[in-house]
Amino acid sequence: MHVALLALFAAAALQVSSAGDPAKMKEIMEKCSGQNAISPDEMEALKSLTIPSSDGGKCFVGCLFEEVGMLTGGSFNRATTEALARAKLQEKPDELDKYMQLIEKCSDEVASHDNKCETGPKLMECIKNYAPGLGIVLAGSA
Repeated sequence: MHVALLALFAAAALQVSSAGDPAKMKEIMEKCSGQNAISPDEMEALKSLTIPSSDGGKCFVGCLFEEVGMLTGGSFNRATTEALARAKLQEKPDELDKYMQLIEKCSDEVASHDNKCETGPKLMECIKNYAPGLGIVLAGSA
């Protein structure tokens, strides 16, 4: 299992994941890959923030977001995501402001989705699309 992949994914997930330790990351990766069929190629592609095309890969992405608390019941959990950002970036108010803008934008983008297999990939796509414009550098992005 790629522990580094979840670290990267957490970076894509606003770098506010509560899953900061490698053992917890490995546990989340194993849980999500055990519940969702994702190919080794799709797993590798996630390192460059490429959204999987298979149903299993999309559900895997949603599972990761659920496990770090950014999705609840398949829907984007804005309150938890904002709390994670505040906790992670409390000493960096300029960075926090950028992330709050991204959270607001992506909350609007994924508001109509309530299935983790749809919401997860849409959220990842939103983060990938809008983070650079806000000055947020994501690991793995070109």
